[in-house]
Amino acid sequence: MRSKQKSGKSYKLPFIFAFAAFVALAYAVVNLVTMQVEIAQKSAEYEALSEKLYELRTENELLERYTSDEYKMGYVEEIAREELDYSYSDEKIYYFMPTN
Repeated sequence: MRSKQKSGKSYKLPFIFAFAAFVALAYAVVNLVTMQVEIAQKSAEYEALSEKLYELRTENELLERYTSDEYKMGYVEEIAREELDYSYSDEKIYYFMPTN
């Protein structure tokens, strides 16, 4: 008669395994979603840094041109004309004023 009776232990064991599997699955889903959000944030950060790197490399190339001996005089002249409003002594500068 004992073989026909179902013990309470046999029902609890599959329930514990099912519950443990559910918890593991829920943890995996939460972890996956968290990773996807982090990947999206890092991708946006990477794009911003790539753009900044491009800008800095372009600026660096320009500065390298200006620091070479070939372009130094041109750079000094450009700064003198544009920022300091200097000109050569024999040079005439004309300013055109629009009339209303």
